[in-house]
Amino acid sequence: MRVENSERGRVPRRVARALVMLAASCAWTQLAAAQSSKITAEEPGAGDGITVTGQRADSDPTLTEGSDGYAARATIVGKAAQSLREIPQSVTVLTRARIEDQNLLTVEDVMQQMTGVTIDRNWLNSEYTSRGLKITNMRFDGGATSQTSSVTGDLDTAIFDSIALVRGADGLFGAGEAGGVINFNRKRALAEPQARAAMTFGSWNQARVEGDITGALTSDGNLRARVVGVYDMSEGFQDLKSDDRWLAHGSIEYNPAPDTLLVAGYTHQYDRHDGFNVSFPRYRNGEDVGFPRSVNMGTPWNWIRRDVDVAYGRIEQAIGSAWTARLSANYSRSNDRTNAAEMENAIDPVDQSGTDWWYYQSGGKARELLLDFNTTGSFQAFGQKHDVVLGMDYTRNKTDGRSLWTYYGPGNAFDPEYPPEIAYPPVWGNQNRTDVERLGLYGSLRIRPIAALSLIGGGRLVLKDRTVGSDLATGLVTSVSDEKTRFVPYVAAMADVTKALSVYASYTQIYQSQASYLSGPRPGTPLSPVTGTNYEAGIKAELLEGKLTGSLAVYRVRKKGAFATDPSSPPGGSTDNCCYIRDGNLRSQGFEAEINGEILPGWQLSLGYTYNENENKRESDASFAEITPKHLFKLFTDYAFREGALTGLSVGGGVTAQSSNFRSGWVQELNPATGLYDGPFYQYQFKTPGYAVWSLRAEYEVSDQFSISANLNNLFDKTYYVTIGYPGYGNFYGEPRNVLVSLRGKF
Repeated sequence: MRVENSERGRVPRRVARALVMLAASCAWTQLAAAQSSKITAEEPGAGDGITVTGQRADSDPTLTEGSDGYAARATIVGKAAQSLREIPQSVTVLTRARIEDQNLLTVEDVMQQMTGVTIDRNWLNSEYTSRGLKITNMRFDGGATSQTSSVTGDLDTAIFDSIALVRGADGLFGAGEAGGVINFNRKRALAEPQARAAMTFGSWNQARVEGDITGALTSDGNLRARVVGVYDMSEGFQDLKSDDRWLAHGSIEYNPAPDTLLVAGYTHQYDRHDGFNVSFPRYRNGEDVGFPRSVNMGTPWNWIRRDVDVAYGRIEQAIGSAWTARLSANYSRSNDRTNAAEMENAIDPVDQSGTDWWYYQSGGKARELLLDFNTTGSFQAFGQKHDVVLGMDYTRNKTDGRSLWTYYGPGNAFDPEYPPEIAYPPVWGNQNRTDVERLGLYGSLRIRPIAALSLIGGGRLVLKDRTVGSDLATGLVTSVSDEKTRFVPYVAAMADVTKALSVYASYTQIYQSQASYLSGPRPGTPLSPVTGTNYEAGIKAELLEGKLTGSLAVYRVRKKGAFATDPSSPPGGSTDNCCYIRDGNLRSQGFEAEINGEILPGWQLSLGYTYNENENKRESDASFAEITPKHLFKLFTDYAFREGALTGLSVGGGVTAQSSNFRSGWVQELNPATGLYDGPFYQYQFKTPGYAVWSLRAEYEVSDQFSISANLNNLFDKTYYVTIGYPGYGNFYGEPRNVLVSLRGKF
């Protein structure tokens, strides 16, 4: 058993390990750069995009690496590279420069800065919402649609060139939820030799080392590789808490012919979270207890172990000058293990009693195969160019879940005595497997009656959507859901008002499986899918030769048949999927405004504002997404001095601000007869006031190879809840004031 003092004593050894890794990384990058320079010197043409057009990374318009800008020239949120102005939906892209400027080290960090996104955090993972609706899907490099999971927020950003969010439904490519889709664009192997190393130190004993090497392996540049390595460790602002991460990533690209591209890659990431339970209960009357931000409701020995392995590949074949065929595959394997004890339940404001210690142990495994084949291209007719997308995708996801809750005894939230660590269980209380298999055809046609007008029509034909639930202990199938073949339409129109300004409108249907929720009587029958509509209209601008982009959008989402608790047979616990009814009638509407890019030479700006109102027409018009604020504003800016005495210096800062939000539920009244809060139930509303969190940044380029930067987050040390939860648990503080200092080298 590790106690707090021994944990804190590990810090000097951690720092020493980080310094050794940095030295090794620098030596490695110097050696790689020298070797790559030798190849380039021997072959002056190596590294140039000499024979392949639109295949090698040299000419990939979606890459943001190497640019200091916050505006992306293009992104892949469908199946081919498009400028943001060509996409008839709201899209936010965080470029590599923005990720590095703000030191956004994980997907969780990125989503905190993404326009319109609210984080709903719990003690094992986080959920993300946009427009009041969950973001449940993601894509890698334009491939088939994947499901977000408990490991999504932990994914390290070192391997990604950019991360984009498409808001709204994307049923065309298999993502039915209208919250949006996270699109990850991985870094590519470059022909131009490049080696980078970075080291970051920060508050709460954070230390991070990162190395990244890429270059040509042959003199003609047709074979290229990239290797990325990360070691990251920190303790967090809460007592007992510590985190460690290892990441290794490699990719290779090969052009066997000028019009053919082969890509293969592999990523392994391991995360260890110790002393991780950092949410708080409230008083039984719903009032905030006011715990210090450093308090931890877990034990020193709490741990989570997460392994993620991803293997991926892609074949691209150019067919003539206007068509490309792509076959992509992505196989991921994750393994989660948790052994912990936590203090739960609301606290009696009279005698401070009420909390209890519970052991929680879990083991989860997920295996997911994603396959996508598509062809994209254009043809000429009636004097105009028209675009076509045709494809098929297949998804197979197997998720095994094991969990066990064990009551230990009463606890004192103000003076905890930790229960002893127990062995990882050989026998589980709850074991289940969910096997999801989906197959679909998709296609779209963009017709231009005139050069300034695009009419887009298409849809997705759902050929297979099968979900099978089974009991791992007995092997018996507990539920089967086979959805009928269904067509999900998509239509849009875009018109160029000027060379820099476009207007658009789009409509798509929502189709979302909810087979994991069962209707009574027990053991239950899978609910039918949610259906609905997604309308959006807006204006998009592209200025200063693409260096600055802007958008304004209005939207309205309706969802019918969403699951709701069955009052005649409610679920028996957190692991019970029965019983529910299709009773939700949800509406979300509002507008968004966004600007990204260079507004003046050297001055980068990212600004996003979202207004949202949502309600459930079946629940007396009450809000269904209570934690989504009506007003959400996110800003970050940076100015680089390019001449004079301050050349090499850049300064910036930002703010995330939101209006109030709340969480509702039921609590018990004070009983005068007993003096305890065991009286009748009444509805509560936990409300947190609006807040603003500010940040500052400064960077100085010491030389052409080295720079040093500092990020100061939560400048005014604002105390706030990033997530408000329930009476017994789930209330999370945001980070106090903290600093990150980074030294970066490029060779």
